[in-house]
Amino acid sequence: MNSNNNQQNSGNEPQKALVRVSQSLQLTDLLDLLESKYLALRIPNYYPQKEAEEISQELIKQKSLERYDRAPDVGVQRTAITFFETSCCVEMLQRYYKHAQVSIQTLRQACFPNLSPLDKLKLELEEMWVAGAHIENIHDKTMLAGIGRVFEDNFELPPHQDIFARDISDSGIPPTRPFENLTAQLSANIYLQIPESGGELEVWELKPSTFKQEEIRDQDYKYEGIIDRNILPRPTLLIKPEKGELILFDSGRVHAVRSCQGGPRVSMSMFIGYRTQGKPLTYWS
Repeated sequence: MNSNNNQQNSGNEPQKALVRVSQSLQLTDLLDLLESKYLALRIPNYYPQKEAEEISQELIKQKSLERYDRAPDVGVQRTAITFFETSCCVEMLQRYYKHAQVSIQTLRQACFPNLSPLDKLKLELEEMWVAGAHIENIHDKTMLAGIGRVFEDNFELPPHQDIFARDISDSGIPPTRPFENLTAQLSANIYLQIPESGGELEVWELKPSTFKQEEIRDQDYKYEGIIDRNILPRPTLLIKPEKGELILFDSGRVHAVRSCQGGPRVSMSMFIGYRTQGKPLTYWS
């Protein structure tokens, strides 16, 4: 059953935010999100909480956990090099592709004998989307599709955007196959462990252009994609994720994660690319 929720908050929090809550992933909900009929899709209990907790402990032990290479001053660790980190560095791009499939398999193994939360999501997307779904391959190579993320205590993920076209441009190496720009890009996050306090997801309706984003950059951070929170309005949407929940939203909108206290915030995530209903969905990290 679906419902439109206008989330109420107190104090200085945003007063209303348009969210759809569903008991399962449905095509109609996905299409409405892609058409911007609401800002986020929440599916509580998408993954069993007991298994989510077990997987979170496995992810915390992963030796590959490191902060993002392009954002070393942000206290978020990921299990593998992501595409956006390959900026203008052929060596990093080569490392990315060399380890992509191994990283997918390692993440899957961390979930064994349970079905990986991301594999569950990929299977459902492939089954519901008539044109199918597959891993993105802009350079005729399998991209990474899915990472685990661990948010450190007392660190926020500052306001930013995730836009594939910008990442491709930043990589300095154009696609080697015909590439059609995306109509929309979704961020998919499955939450495995929630801190005692903090860790809320913030989403703004804003989608600044590349030029505008450069004007509102936060100079305190190394990564040039961080947006100065002080010049933003209050977030349109504030969500406190639940363990086992899947949340989808347009990653081109400015978004952030508030600082966590009392234990790490652990999740799995990937991007979902949409062109038209007649073309496959694609996913990558």
